[in-house]
Amino acid sequence: MNKTAALALSSSAVASVVIVEGVAGLLTNSLSLLSDALHALFDTLATFTLLVAAHLSQKPPDENHTYGHGKIESIGGFVGGLLLFALGVNIVVSAFNRLVEGEHMVAAGSVGFLAILYTLSIDCFRIFVLHSSLMKAGESATVRVDLYHAFSDLSSTLIAFAGLFSASMNVGVGDTLAALVLCSLIFYLSLKTVYRTGLDLSDAVPTSLLNKVKLVFQTHPKVERFSGLKMRRVGDRFFVEVDITIPQDLSVKEAEYIVEDIQKRVQDTVGKSEVSVKLKPSTRRLTPIEQIHQAAEKVAGVRGVHKVALTDVSGVPHISLHVEVDPTLSSDKAHSIAKEVEKRFAKEVGKVGSVIVHIEPAKEQATAYEIKDAELIEGIKEAVEAEDAVKEVKAIRIYSDYKNEYADIECVLKDNPAVEEAHKVATEIERRIGERYRNLNVTLHIEAEEAEK
Repeated sequence: MNKTAALALSSSAVASVVIVEGVAGLLTNSLSLLSDALHALFDTLATFTLLVAAHLSQKPPDENHTYGHGKIESIGGFVGGLLLFALGVNIVVSAFNRLVEGEHMVAAGSVGFLAILYTLSIDCFRIFVLHSSLMKAGESATVRVDLYHAFSDLSSTLIAFAGLFSASMNVGVGDTLAALVLCSLIFYLSLKTVYRTGLDLSDAVPTSLLNKVKLVFQTHPKVERFSGLKMRRVGDRFFVEVDITIPQDLSVKEAEYIVEDIQKRVQDTVGKSEVSVKLKPSTRRLTPIEQIHQAAEKVAGVRGVHKVALTDVSGVPHISLHVEVDPTLSSDKAHSIAKEVEKRFAKEVGKVGSVIVHIEPAKEQATAYEIKDAELIEGIKEAVEAEDAVKEVKAIRIYSDYKNEYADIECVLKDNPAVEEAHKVATEIERRIGERYRNLNVTLHIEAEEAEK
């Protein structure tokens, strides 16, 4: 159930309590029932205020509200908290007046107890509806305030019951003391709500949450530094703005991957959010060793670079380094990667005397970022399904290591073909995908159609 429906149902339910307890209070001359009816009337007005706020908060952004209307919900929660606090003050004043004047006369009757029973059932019903809405539809300031109202109503109803029971036992002061206990709960809930929604309205963000977001940028492997971090909460959504500095030699595609990765990490940290990232190229001049690392890592097939040594012999630089590649590569392909690294040095580092490239198998898994591009996945699926021998595409996963894009595809072939035929089909599918997406490295996993039992 969404928050608007939950608040509407809650408002209707508590409105019925006003009628039932009000009539019962007049018939039995019970001050506790009349007070609880007044409490319910007050709560009905408060819930209606929250309902209007929740409805308005769901309106989409417009020219005058570019962040949406979520703040209206925070306003509703703030006002509801103040109303709840005012209710508590009113009960405290009434309780102290009774203690000072010594008047604790409360009339008891069967009609009053039946009204109490009805009200208790309504209070429990409201708590169930509002709590379920929070669990299923997510955090909502207005729904949470009304849930607090429902708990306070339950406590107030129990106080009314205590008043009637005390009257039947000729102990009227019990109602007054119970009212003071209720007020401590009301003050706690209302002040907590006012504080939390006040933070939202003032665009304040808890320091602990802000530090978690900062950690996303501080630990990202491609972010050199960040600045201008701004964060605010509007309704149930966070808006984050940040400037990040990245290596200046990255391609546009690589920069896009970094932005998408950062957005996903922030969303994983704070929940619903919109992250605006402004990219700045680094102006720092790379050291010679960093230039060597950077040049080598651009070469396709290089998974890691370490143990870089740069020596100067009579003014001519000599380079040696260890390059990690796929352990399954053949020697000739690994040698081709080494040659490409040497060419890259000549192009980007400048004149070098000699380059010694030590090829070794990569020992660690490459860090990759999953790409959730629905259009790309659908295009790959169409290319695979265009092959008549394919019965079903089971899974497509796209990811990038910030240099290259990879696609892992699982599909089922019809009629359980021989290995040679399956290989021909896989080759044709990879060729077709390669023509459409030239920078995509495709790995195709073929499964045969299961025979019917």
